[in-house]
Amino acid sequence: MSWLQLRLQVTPDALDDVEQVFFSCGAVAITLLSDANEPVLEPDPGETPLWSSVWIQGLFPIDTDIHALRSGLEGLSIVLEGAPEVDFVGAQNWQQAVRTYAVDRVFGERLWLLPKDQAVTIAKPNLVQLRLDPGLAFGSGSHPTTSLCLQWLADSIKPDMKVLDFGCGSGVLGIGAALLGASVTAVDHDRQAVLATSENAAYNGLGRDRVNVMALDQWQPEQYLQHFDVVVANILAAPLQALAPDFERVLKARGAIVLSGILSDQADEVMASYAQTDFSSPEFEAGWARLQGYGRGR
Repeated sequence: MSWLQLRLQVTPDALDDVEQVFFSCGAVAITLLSDANEPVLEPDPGETPLWSSVWIQGLFPIDTDIHALRSGLEGLSIVLEGAPEVDFVGAQNWQQAVRTYAVDRVFGERLWLLPKDQAVTIAKPNLVQLRLDPGLAFGSGSHPTTSLCLQWLADSIKPDMKVLDFGCGSGVLGIGAALLGASVTAVDHDRQAVLATSENAAYNGLGRDRVNVMALDQWQPEQYLQHFDVVVANILAAPLQALAPDFERVLKARGAIVLSGILSDQADEVMASYAQTDFSSPEFEAGWARLQGYGRGR
């Protein structure tokens, strides 16, 4: 089967509008790339990369109305940096490009992250399997911030814990925690992320009683005061600082806070925003930091 691929260069502030046009015209996948062709597998949901210019690439069914797609783009109040590029690609070519970023990795000798359709030739009965598509619009687990959080969850989650996954994206962190026995509340302000997490949870055999997914406008912190054993958030430094009071309010006494999406040199500033949390030394990987701490007893 062949697909239609449309690629254009825009400024980061135009990405949300262009993505909406792509999805409304039937895009089945979207990839973001820098001028250096470095894929953005998991920007913070709803956020944009920090580059001055970004390539956005959409994959569409072969019978997509290209005129409607062009009209939708022309109707935006943005400046496109050059004319859109349109190509035809084979399914095998696209799948191979996606699989470059697929993850097959074991965390903590408990959690095995695999692509959805990957066959298992050697059984690992002591591991629970987390099946996830390679990330295009959202996270696949390949980024250091996600792998750092997954490692902590695999080492620390116990059955019947209550976990908040804030900024859930693909749901990889919350679903991983649920597969390890936790009851998870997953929150994101991006409706596509809410849908992705719901679908990925269902694919992994988890119902709403195990992974309760909600949009940000449904999230009411006052309904969850001192409710969660673990709060995990893989977003960016600024929102993590702004959310500190809410995260500490919904955390149980001596509950754990796990934060990532933070550059190494931002770690101290983020930790300073959490007045009621005692942090241990951050963990670092490839210039990114994971913070882990425990709420002070009340």
